[in-house]
Amino acid sequence: MPVESSIWKLGQTVEKVPFIPLALESKLQAALEQNLEIPDPGLMLVGRQVRTENNKFIDLLAVDSEGHLHVIELKRGLTPRDVVAQALDYAAWVRKLGREDVQRIYAENHDGKGFDDGFRDSFDAALPETLNASHQLTIVASDIDPSTERIVQYLVDYGVPINVVFFRHFAVGQDEFLVRTWLIDPDEAAEQVERRDSQKKQQPWNGQDYYVVFGESTLRHWDDAVRYGFLSAGKGRKYSRTLEALQPGRRVSAYIPRVGYVGVGTVTTVATPIKDFVFKVGGDVRPVSSLPFSAPEALHDFDDPELSEWLVGVEWQQTVPKSDALTGSSLFSNQYIVCRLRDQGTLEALAKHFPQAFQEDSA
Repeated sequence: MPVESSIWKLGQTVEKVPFIPLALESKLQAALEQNLEIPDPGLMLVGRQVRTENNKFIDLLAVDSEGHLHVIELKRGLTPRDVVAQALDYAAWVRKLGREDVQRIYAENHDGKGFDDGFRDSFDAALPETLNASHQLTIVASDIDPSTERIVQYLVDYGVPINVVFFRHFAVGQDEFLVRTWLIDPDEAAEQVERRDSQKKQQPWNGQDYYVVFGESTLRHWDDAVRYGFLSAGKGRKYSRTLEALQPGRRVSAYIPRVGYVGVGTVTTVATPIKDFVFKVGGDVRPVSSLPFSAPEALHDFDDPELSEWLVGVEWQQTVPKSDALTGSSLFSNQYIVCRLRDQGTLEALAKHFPQAFQEDSA
């Protein structure tokens, strides 16, 4: 059951902002096409109104940084049960798409631009060797009935990668707002699906651990991350938006390229520009302008959220100096700033090197 969202306007009086149904679902579709960060910050659009072999049309087809395809379907005038059946029908077609199929669809929707180039521009990484190893179905709706909720939950419990995202539309004067709520927490849904799918080519994810690259430079320094409790990325939204996958409560292992793993902690806040991040020193909130940083350009592009550093708060359970980093050729590492940490050998090595961070696992 999704949590109901409400908004109150604070002024001389406290007023509840009324929910207003979108006049046209095409308006929501246009918003999703313009900014896929609305349903998921880690997606790149492959195509819109993609024709299937049965002459039906997928509203939006996207890909994530791991090469998994995402089908995003609006409920439109269909009954909730019908849209679930339709999404499953699309999944049966999407699962057969190969690299050349995806490249063709992308080129048709992007004026002939190459899919590999678009992927590199979006994720600052080369296309994974394996494409479409799995896929995700997302239904966009303003509401669904309890029976359909039970159907979706049943499918997830039995390994079907499907979820529902709800959008509420609020208006205050000339300003309009969308509020997003998931039927099932995306991380929990992914864990349930992977637990059921014994034929996956990659190791299952435990629903908890993330790998995060902390690229040291004049923009960010490990000493600052330890001192103030954060991880960061910046100099472009294609970098900083990856941090939005990290939600409070998840465990993160920080990796510095060419150095190794230097810390493990728990995420405490969602990603936010550095100017809005709450810095606490000795229990007191301090303005960022009053703080010393080892990185000389930590406050770069301070007033521009497109380019500035974005931070997620982290409560470090255990950190080490770079000279004591966990290294080894067998340990997991890759070019993505944020990804799920699945490699069991790496997790076991981290537990030995950072035992304070894995105490609950061994209890």
